Amino acid sequence: MLERCLERECNIWTLRLIVIAGITGVYGVFPEASQEGMLHPFKSYADVTLFHYNVPPEVSRSTWEFAAFMDNPKCPVKEVHIYIQHGSYPVMSPTNSSFPSSVYTGRTSLHYIATKSAYQPHDATIFPVNNPLPGNWFVAAYISHWDQHVQQEGIGHKCHYSLGSVALWSQVMGIPVISPGVPKIVTTVDHFSYYKIFIPAGTWHFSVKISNCEFEISSVALFHNNSSMLYCIQSLALRARALPSYNPLISVGNLTEDAEYIFTETEPYTDSFYYLLVISESQVSFKVDVTTTECSVQALGRSFAKQFAQMTESLSQTVTIRHSNNTVRTDWANTILFANDSEMHNLSKLNSIPRVQTEDDFERDDPCLPTFQLARIKHAQDFADTFLLQGREWYTSWVALTDVLPVVVQLEILPFVDIGGTLSVNIHLNELLVNTSHQLLTVTACIRKGRVPSRVNRDIECSTDLLLSVSSKNSTTMDATKLIPYPEPDMWFIAFQAKCYANGSAKPCMVNEVMVSLNIRTQPCLFAGEPCGLKGVCQESHKGLHFFTSCACLGGYQGWGCTDGSSATPEGLLLLTTLLLTLSNVFFLPAVLLALRRNLLTEALVYMATMVFSTFYHACDQDFYAYCVTKYEVLQFCDFFCSILAFWVTLIAIAGIPSHVASTLHMIGVLIIAVGVEYNRTGLLVFIIPFGLGVVIPVSAWCIRCCRQRGCIHLQCSLVLLLLPGILLATVGLVLFAFIETEANYQYVHSAWHIVIALSLVFLLPKKCSQQRSGPHKTANDAELFDINDYYSASPVFIVSSDLDNLLTSQS
Repeated sequence: MLERCLERECNIWTLRLIVIAGITGVYGVFPEASQEGMLHPFKSYADVTLFHYNVPPEVSRSTWEFAAFMDNPKCPVKEVHIYIQHGSYPVMSPTNSSFPSSVYTGRTSLHYIATKSAYQPHDATIFPVNNPLPGNWFVAAYISHWDQHVQQEGIGHKCHYSLGSVALWSQVMGIPVISPGVPKIVTTVDHFSYYKIFIPAGTWHFSVKISNCEFEISSVALFHNNSSMLYCIQSLALRARALPSYNPLISVGNLTEDAEYIFTETEPYTDSFYYLLVISESQVSFKVDVTTTECSVQALGRSFAKQFAQMTESLSQTVTIRHSNNTVRTDWANTILFANDSEMHNLSKLNSIPRVQTEDDFERDDPCLPTFQLARIKHAQDFADTFLLQGREWYTSWVALTDVLPVVVQLEILPFVDIGGTLSVNIHLNELLVNTSHQLLTVTACIRKGRVPSRVNRDIECSTDLLLSVSSKNSTTMDATKLIPYPEPDMWFIAFQAKCYANGSAKPCMVNEVMVSLNIRTQPCLFAGEPCGLKGVCQESHKGLHFFTSCACLGGYQGWGCTDGSSATPEGLLLLTTLLLTLSNVFFLPAVLLALRRNLLTEALVYMATMVFSTFYHACDQDFYAYCVTKYEVLQFCDFFCSILAFWVTLIAIAGIPSHVASTLHMIGVLIIAVGVEYNRTGLLVFIIPFGLGVVIPVSAWCIRCCRQRGCIHLQCSLVLLLLPGILLATVGLVLFAFIETEANYQYVHSAWHIVIALSLVFLLPKKCSQQRSGPHKTANDAELFDINDYYSASPVFIVSSDLDNLLTSQS
């Protein structure tokens, strides 16, 4: 009910925003449907609330509006943390924990905002993004963590928080298209004019030339009234995939009529649009000339492997297969990249085959690099795909390199399918290359999203956070790994370059070829083998269309892969808390032994089962030092069931009713408690119903006796001494359980709960029942309930007491 009320308030608020936006007509596109979600404190990524929005192309401004709700004005105001990211789920560190050194956390477009919850928020938190990238945008939100009470559902009010979100955007319509290779005269239509240029796949680099600018005005007098009109174009900007923004620091400005400017892209985003922004004070016309350099010889995809395999069948040598570390390694890559000149002359008849070894290619300033599309190998497990090079009849993970020219491989990361795991890129140098010569052999690999890595004088340039490097120095430097959590969907490129050094300077490699093993895969959580290391558990989360994996850290460890132990709980303290929760159940032994001594076999059996199942349940419920004799769910059910049943049989024993009636009530209690625990073992009703019915049994029995005897008797002093401490201990236990127990002190308070409740049973257990009759006229049927007259007889029929009477008698 609370969630429905909270959701209704969110719907009213978001509907108001949508109606206002639609009436005012501020936005070019009607806002995407509103979204609401419940907010939770952040313990792991599974606790975040996720929203998804699809931003259309050519949007000049997108606006997200958020409002955080709480379902009761008495609830504490919480800060809501909101992350907005393009392409994939946001990667963040809410606890400021460190990431492993091999993890890359860079994002293309990531934004953070914060807001506060309110019972009836009047203002929304607005976050605009100018010229956003088109496509999928994800919002992840959570509330700040606090030490929550561990309480049953229904005890007190548990505050609920939610977040409402609406996205709106303004789209630029009718942008003219400029085709590469076809010079075009265009005329501005506004102060800010946009044009788009499609760059096809296979383009190595391109240039955009702006020239021949002319004023489209009827009077020259404007020149004297406005000095800025001396410039035909005030500013120019070019951007890939999204509309460019005007930035006076980086934009080109102040072009006169006889001036020209050329944009040059040496590593373009291919198969996508580039957008040109022209800012002019007046209507002007200018010439746009787009020149592209295509790699017609560049090989992409499986078609290249198949075509090349057909051509190489005419070669005299066959492919030799060798085995190293159970991995198939072939001369295939060597044949592809390093055929001799005569062979390459024959193969160059195919336009799709790179002639990377001829002298003509080397004379170019920026030759097209051989680029190969990696094939995806699907596996049954989620986030477990591998990417391999494809040969004629096999797949291989080995790449052959020389120091002549870099080699590029590319792979595609798919939206929704791959973004919930981790992209792992591992390179490994062939062990046979160690100490093969006096030269130091190094191989560097640069990872880049969307386009080929940068090149300067044919050398790959790369930022350190996306650079992998291996060398033949020793066995520890022959392997390198880069992990990219929640990778953004796009075409990813990896450029390899081999170099040799002698006496500290670069030298031509004496090795004909360098074999590098390329292990690229998607994997759950972070690491391979142990996804969250030794201090965490990898969990899969499904939230609507969102499917992702995340680490749940244990023992106070933090971080994306549970590697940050700065706030970890000491192992000695973890062992102590585990022993407290398990060994505190030993305090049930006095109740078990006392029940056996008083011939209360049913009660003794239930108390023993409660002790055993509680011990094993808490032993299985630990972060570390956990030991599970069976499934966790089974142990949890048995613990809850036996705990409630222990109070049920104790209340029936206090009532002092005949055994055949008691056995019937025992079975009724078993059925009621079993159904309640299975239905909702953490709910309040599963405790209230058995306790309420259980208390009615002894009270009803005593009331019936009073009514039959037309008067009530005073309880014996021993009975008062026994019941009152038991009731007080049980009350203390309930107070600890309901109002004091929190997530931080759970181990200590819950252990105290075990001790207090177990000791209360000792005082609540009645003494052994004895049926003694005075007079021959008594029959068995007379013992259905207590006879009040028997209380005053010399031999009481049914007395509820304990060994305290015997102790007092022996001392006297």
